[in-house]
Amino acid sequence: MTSETLAQLTERFRAYTNRYRTDGVLEPMQQLKLDHSLRVSADARALASDMDWPEEEIHLAEAVGLFHDIARFPQFRQYRSFNDGETVDHGDLGAETLETENLLDGLAAEPRELILHAVRFHNKKELPPELTAHEEKHLRLIRDADRLDIFFVCCDAIQSGRIHDHPEVAIGVDFEGPVTPEVLEQFEQREKIDYRHLRSMADRFILQLSWIHDLSYDTTKRQVRDRNVIEKFLDVIPIKDDRLLKCFETTAAFLAEA
Repeated sequence: MTSETLAQLTERFRAYTNRYRTDGVLEPMQQLKLDHSLRVSADARALASDMDWPEEEIHLAEAVGLFHDIARFPQFRQYRSFNDGETVDHGDLGAETLETENLLDGLAAEPRELILHAVRFHNKKELPPELTAHEEKHLRLIRDADRLDIFFVCCDAIQSGRIHDHPEVAIGVDFEGPVTPEVLEQFEQREKIDYRHLRSMADRFILQLSWIHDLSYDTTKRQVRDRNVIEKFLDVIPIKDDRLLKCFETTAAFLAEA
């Protein structure tokens, strides 16, 4: 993908998201998703550049980052929620939106299909089977870049107090509730966290710790260390107990060895 094509896609992204403005302003939750998408695109570029990907692959990674959450705009307008389990899978809706809104028109077949694939599967619990090497490379990158920024969004929402004004940032969980035993057990057994068990903010932090263990690229793990993600989590987490703190210690040790 050339820089000119990326600029064209960026303009289409801006034009599409601007349609959700009222008197020139996005609703706070949609502004949050716009800012998130722009940061994820920038992180995707930085991660790909750090791994010395070719320039056209870096541009493609940026485009995937830009479009990965495109469904959040129609999803929130229709349902007033980002909870996929109670509304619609935003990966599937994202791929559908890119096609129905013709946002990828004019792209060559391979980058077009790769963007659609990455958007569709970026949020899935497991990687899909039978990936091509090119699909896997970009899917793993967008999952890393997305999670890297979600770590920031979560901490920033708590520090700023926005999480109390807009609990949808945390999908409406109980902010000061206890850790759910099933979530702790799944983390300790290195199992995928079942989202249906997420009931508290502490649960969501354990989920994010599990994402750190699941990061694909060493450069992403270095960013987690450089951005002091573990320390920031500990600063803002609303409750602490020995078993919960052990999850943090385990994850810090994992990062130290990465």
